[in-house]
Order: sequence, then structure tokens, then C-alpha cells
Amino acid sequence: MTTLSSLHFAIPAGMAVPEWIHLTPAGTFSGSDGRGPFRLPDDVDALIARSMAAGKLPIDENHATDLAAPAGHPAPARGWIVAMAARADGIWGHVEWTGAGRRLVGDGAYRGISPVFMAHEEGGELVQILRAALTNDPNLRLASLHHRSTSMDFLARLAKALGLDRPSEDDVVTAVTAHAAGLGKIVQAAGLQAGASADAVVAHLSARAPADPKLEAIRAALKEGGVEYDTATAEQIATHLNAARAGGGDAELRKTIVSLQARLDTLSAETAREKAVAFVDAAIAGGKPIRPLRDHYIARHQKDAASVEKEVGALVSINAGGIVRAPQPAAEGGLTPEELGVAELMGIDAKTFAASKAEIAKSFG
Repeated sequence: MTTLSSLHFAIPAGMAVPEWIHLTPAGTFSGSDGRGPFRLPDDVDALIARSMAAGKLPIDENHATDLAAPAGHPAPARGWIVAMAARADGIWGHVEWTGAGRRLVGDGAYRGISPVFMAHEEGGELVQILRAALTNDPNLRLASLHHRSTSMDFLARLAKALGLDRPSEDDVVTAVTAHAAGLGKIVQAAGLQAGASADAVVAHLSARAPADPKLEAIRAALKEGGVEYDTATAEQIATHLNAARAGGGDAELRKTIVSLQARLDTLSAETAREKAVAFVDAAIAGGKPIRPLRDHYIARHQKDAASVEKEVGALVSINAGGIVRAPQPAAEGGLTPEELGVAELMGIDAKTFAASKAEIAKSFG
């Protein structure tokens, strides 16, 4: 049998609004008021999966979902728990704050977070985390909410960058140490001073790398037109490549430019066709009477999207506002529901009406 419980932990004042909040400690734990003991199950991943099965979980104020909502009072969410992660010190939740929630936490209006969870009465094993609440009555001693949003969130992102899957802090330290040692060897081999930054190493090695002849030719062509390749916009590059192609010059450069332009043209045509197909098919689904001319409108849309969209938009939908009505099944005696309604209004028996209908149809062969 399970019971519903909630415990609290403090939010230090004067810190940034966090992205991650601590929901449960690791192992076995109790509230400072004596509630518990509770404990995380051995299969923490299963607990997280059950908890997130319904989608994002609300963070309200003072447990309004459990206390105010049943009495018909508002219980707006001040944030949403959109993901959970198992860490060395328990379970943490990733929060998307609402505007009001971000202001409340940022202004220090609340000093605690209270997770709500279900647990077995025997043994206190957690079954599901349901939601959380902003509160001013902290009870559960957990890690600082704001500390987690900085150091722990950074640790998680660093672990991901290092390719580590659910690591401990020791795993991250070991990996970072190994990477630092590797960087030190690169610095030494490059002839740089010890302690050189990663940016300095990259800049040094890039300067010594062999230049790509084609890229260098393009750089030179752009520079002749007063444009630096490293700072040029896509429009500036396209303009100068077109000018170089039209104006002659180095044969190899012209060949490279023509190849690049062909790729750009192909990509633009493919993108235009995708947009045209999407628009025309959506119009057909909405009841616009253009199905027999589908390919015609797709081709026109690729050349002049604005005109086609204006023209199709002015057409009246054949589906009474775009709602496709399913065909009505035949009723008794082969009559449709509409025909049964007519028979009823005329005071004629349905079978008699159906027989008359059949005779009329036979006479018209």
C-alpha cells in the first residue's frame, strides 16, 4: 500500500533562478519533523520513468494542487519539471519556470521547494514523484537549489561533452585530468609555454596547418573585392562568387565557383519544392478544389509562391470550412438518415418510402 508524502528543502536567498532542483536525497532519508524514513529504490531509472510517464510535472505554490484545487480554487503552475536525472546525491529535476515562477524565486518570495511523492507504507520505498511546490516551510535537508543550478548543472554538461554516461563526480575529475594531461602534451609539442589556453593551442596549430588551395583561391577572390572571408556574410560571398564567375580569371577558381553555385542552386530548388508540396497538399486537405491540378500548382508555387498562395487562399473550400464529413451509412431499407427524416416529416412509413424510391429509380432506368 502506498501513501502520499511531501518534504521540503531550503532555497538560499540572493542567488540566480536555477534550472535544476534537488527532489530527493540518495539512499534512505527522513524529514526534520520525523516523517519517514523514505528510501530510493534500487532501480532509480524505473522510478524516473514512472514519474515522467504523464509528461511534465507542475511546481505550484504551497501545494495548491493538493489543497486549493479540490475546493475549486486556482492552482496555477509556477514551473514545470520536464526531466529528471539520477545523481550521486539523489534525484534532480530540470525546470522550465513560468514568468511568474521565475519572478517569485528570483525575488526571494519563497525559501523552499517541497517535492510530493508516493511511497510504500512498509519500508518507505519511493514509488513515484508527482510534483513539487514552492514553500516557506523547509523541512527536508537537501543540497542547495541554486548551487545545483551552477556547479552541478555545469558538471552534467561537462560530463556530456566528455562522452560520459551518468558519471560520478570522480569519473568527471578523472576524465578532465586525462584531457588536461593530453592538452599539456600538445602544448609541449607545439612549443608553447605551459598553461597555454585551448584557444591559443588551436590558433597555433591552425596557423601551421597546410592551406586548402581551393579555399585560399576563394579567399583571394573575395579579398580583391574588398571582402574578408572570415567576416563576410553569406550574401556577400554569393555576390562576389557570382561576379568572379562572370568576370573570368583563374580557371581552377572558376571551376570551383561553378561547382559551388550548382550545389546552391540544387539546394534552393529542393527547398522550394518541399515548401510547394507542403502548401498544396495542405490546401487539398483543407478542401480547396485543386486536387486534379496538384502538380500544376506545385510547379507554379516553386516559381511564384506568393501569387499561388493568394490565388488558392481565395478559393472556397468544398468541405464547408475545411471539415471533411464522413459519408453517412445507409439506414433501414437502403435509406440515408436524411431520407428517413424526410419520410418522418411526410408521415410515410420508412418501408413504403423505400419502395417508392426503388420504383422511381427503376422507372428512370
